[in-house]
Amino acid sequence: MLEVGHWQGQDEQAMARNKRRGRGAHMSSTAIALALSVMSMGADAPVHPAQASISPHERNGDLREYHIPAGSMESALAAFADRSELHVVFDIRLTESIRTRGVSGSYSVIEGLERLLSGTGLTYRLSSNGRSVSIILAQAATGAMSDAVDAAALPPIDIGAEERKRVSGSSSAPGFDAARAREPIYRDPPGQTVTTVDHRFLETTPLATVQEMLQYSPGVSLGQGTIPRELMPSIRGSGNRLGTTYPFSVRNIMMLEDGFPIVTADGNGRTDMLDPHAFSGIDVYRGPSSAMFGNHAYGGAFNFRSFTGAEIDGAETGSEFGSFGYINNYLRAGRKISDPRLGDFDISLFGSDLRGDGYLARGAHEFEQGKVLATWSPAPTDRLTFKFIFNNSFAEFMNRSSLTQFYTNPYGKSIDCRIATTGNRPYCNNLFVPANGAYTSATSGLVNQSVWQLGTHWHVARDIVGLRYEHDFDNATTWRTQFTYDYQDYINSTWPPPKVGPAFLGGLGGPVAIRGPSYGVNISTDVTNHGALLGLPATHYLGFFYNDLKTVNPLFSQVPDVWGYGATGGGIGNIESYHSNIGLRAREEIALTPQLTAAIGFSANWSRVAGVYTVNNFAITGAALAPTRVGVDNDYWNTAPEASLTWRYSPEWQFRARYATGYGTPNFMYLTNTPTGAGNNASLQAQTNMGVDLGVDFTPTDNLIISLTGYHEWFRNEILTQANGLVSYQLNAPASIHRGFEASVDWRPFDGWRLIGAYSYNDQFFTDFHDNLSATVAYDRAGKRIPNVPMHTLTSRLGYDIPGGDLRGLGAFVEYIYKSDYAIDNANLVTIPSYGLVNLDVHYGREIVGSFLKRFDLYFDVKNLFDRTYVAGANTLANTLIAGTTQQTPAADLANSTGASIIAGSPRAFIGGVKFKF
Repeated sequence: MLEVGHWQGQDEQAMARNKRRGRGAHMSSTAIALALSVMSMGADAPVHPAQASISPHERNGDLREYHIPAGSMESALAAFADRSELHVVFDIRLTESIRTRGVSGSYSVIEGLERLLSGTGLTYRLSSNGRSVSIILAQAATGAMSDAVDAAALPPIDIGAEERKRVSGSSSAPGFDAARAREPIYRDPPGQTVTTVDHRFLETTPLATVQEMLQYSPGVSLGQGTIPRELMPSIRGSGNRLGTTYPFSVRNIMMLEDGFPIVTADGNGRTDMLDPHAFSGIDVYRGPSSAMFGNHAYGGAFNFRSFTGAEIDGAETGSEFGSFGYINNYLRAGRKISDPRLGDFDISLFGSDLRGDGYLARGAHEFEQGKVLATWSPAPTDRLTFKFIFNNSFAEFMNRSSLTQFYTNPYGKSIDCRIATTGNRPYCNNLFVPANGAYTSATSGLVNQSVWQLGTHWHVARDIVGLRYEHDFDNATTWRTQFTYDYQDYINSTWPPPKVGPAFLGGLGGPVAIRGPSYGVNISTDVTNHGALLGLPATHYLGFFYNDLKTVNPLFSQVPDVWGYGATGGGIGNIESYHSNIGLRAREEIALTPQLTAAIGFSANWSRVAGVYTVNNFAITGAALAPTRVGVDNDYWNTAPEASLTWRYSPEWQFRARYATGYGTPNFMYLTNTPTGAGNNASLQAQTNMGVDLGVDFTPTDNLIISLTGYHEWFRNEILTQANGLVSYQLNAPASIHRGFEASVDWRPFDGWRLIGAYSYNDQFFTDFHDNLSATVAYDRAGKRIPNVPMHTLTSRLGYDIPGGDLRGLGAFVEYIYKSDYAIDNANLVTIPSYGLVNLDVHYGREIVGSFLKRFDLYFDVKNLFDRTYVAGANTLANTLIAGTTQQTPAADLANSTGASIIAGSPRAFIGGVKFKF
């Protein structure tokens, strides 16, 4: 055992003698570490974990300058003891083969020690008087045999980024704990309104989509897309009012997977590629976040975090099955391996296959995906991370309906829609397509068809490959460089018609077929330094980025009466576009006191959007005429400042204040969409918003976490999508206000009981917007509610898990989900009714000791227990005029418009699952 520090009789000769003796050679390192944690404290016992006992230096916030180079752990600890005046005790057999990255900069004693031990597998125990510290194995401190899935010890949802880092008595300023210092700048940033949804409390829940996870974050609402796994998520209403101009898309939200972007350069994202079984957690950033994430983080961001190899540590496989032919099989496998010569390897693999018939009359689907996340650390200062995503999505679907059709035929089963007839036309959203499968003219018209007759379906493949290199120049400075390649191929899908109007003038009727790929790259490089500013601890960040997207999408007519999976008709157009972003991001975080952190951030982004939308024209005979070409070449310059304060008043109370801005540029389709199809909409401006958040996190005990946030945001040139039943088009609303309140709670009142809740209140309205319903008629919408944004949303869950005894592992919960009514048009004439859903779950899990099978879980859910019929998704509906007048179309007639794009939610469903861990 080696003891170094400032006390009587210690010198280098004694240290050398101790090293040569090598006491206790036959004791295990773990036993030595456990013994040291008691023996070294002597009269200072009892021993407390470092998180519960803080040295006088730490309590007083004193900072010391450390310049300990990378090298052997033994010499580094000796130098640290010299500088910190701590009595450091360790066994040389634990440290002789371990190297440290060193520590350089101004830190408190505890922060300096944590940095010195970072990545070494060692930790420390501190005496109650704070004068002595013993160095031990990390596993000896945490207990290697703890039950990670004990129902009584399930992790919180982690409401807010900072309160989950709260440690009783900690004097590190918010955002300056040692754990965060090892993470990228976007992880748990102080001041940001962040919710982290942990996967573990959902381990015994069927997970068909990421909705089951995201709905537990306040501020998030979700609408159902046209295909089963596709969602339209929204943060504070950011995405609900945009519709689906890019079919099946996420807008105004930046999405990352393990830090790699999964949103293309034009801001388009998709959720069908996200199997929730792959993720250990999701970080939800609420409010404008362009200073942190750049373009398109207008409403916030999601970071989906995959299970690492260390977290899986073996293999886990599961199957879910239930109503409407639902089957989901998945596999997680991974491990962390250390080799003294090659370094550390952490690799995780994920694969899944989901298929089903769907609850609508037409909705068979299959989603296949495979993922790899691998990190290699050849040295303590270097990390190389590889990311690969493969996704193949296939789905038949029905056309979304009008509100009237929803009330009479919500699932397409009450009235047979398989063959388009005059009789079923009021109840089925049938389509008109060119009768000859190629073009229309004065002699070749349109024919009414159902999606069954056309064989309409969605088939898209996507591959993403990412590589990230991280290098620590020293213990305080890290350089990260990342490259991502994103390939997407429309093997088959539908698209709004490029030409709308009477058939004799070439109008194409309904949706057309789209094919073709898109290619994108995303490159970023940044430097993070943990140092000092004006004598105060500070984190400095500067990064540069570039991303682009090239698309080539030919358009074809749909061929009538082919059934099956359809057929490609004549070519009717082509979309070729290019989108790029280049800019920088910077951030400064400063610990003003051990309780108060200030942060300022900034981003600047130059975007270019260019391309040509070609529409083919035909003569009466079908001969090709000169095509119509709509060209665009726009550029946009945006900046986003941000500033925040985070004050940890006490271990129980933390307060947040934040000013932030966001921006989002139009994509090529927005600039070429008009109410009559392809045309010039190049005057569309970038949308911007600035907002203020005020929040408080209250954690009176380990069993209760409450988070409250109020926000007020001012929007300029907000991009709205309007749908008229044939096409969607975009316009700017000059000014609007979004304000609201968000609350979350995670409470365990009694042993085994747990209550979780997430509530959002959204009050959003126009302050300056004249809605042009014709060339000469405009209605003032000031004071009207912004469409497609429910005022109230709530997700809550009350559960009980038997904490001990023979029935330990048996549990159940009841879940209640509520969404209030909301208007779907700018005049607020048509309203989607509110709904409340009740879900039930029963589950059982058991650990198996001494077996190849480590654990198994069984669970059974009843979704929508009371079989409510409700609207799961809708688009914003364009207001119109009564023909020949200046009067708006009344609500009763507007409800017949298929532009509402209504899709019903699932009726009552039964889903079971089984899972094994090896």
